[in-house]
Amino acid sequence: MTEQLFKILAVCIIAAVLCVILKPKNGEYAIFITLATGVMVVMAVFRNITGTLSAVENILNGYGVETEYFKVALKALGIGYITTFAADACRDAGQTALASKAELAGKCAIWLLALPLCVSVLEMAVEFIK
Repeated sequence: MTEQLFKILAVCIIAAVLCVILKPKNGEYAIFITLATGVMVVMAVFRNITGTLSAVENILNGYGVETEYFKVALKALGIGYITTFAADACRDAGQTALASKAELAGKCAIWLLALPLCVSVLEMAVEFIK
């Protein structure tokens, strides 16, 4: 993974330099370079961690631990990263209001994702009280 990390960081630095060069003349191309690089980086990272996540899930299953909570946590983490990516892209394009709306949508999505877990925790608490 370390070698992959250095490749990803090199691509990010090259894209950043290209954006700095292009922004004064063709700002719209700089935004496309930023978005394309961001998508490539996210895809590379997900490709690298997929095997690790499967291994962790297998370990949890081996110990008889419920993987439902793990899956929800991973989904929330993914929503957070994708939301941050989208909000940062909006900010790079000079659209801070849209970035705030993207962050709000991400927070709401995480809340909706976690709501069933909150209900099940409350139900367990009520069972313990009885």
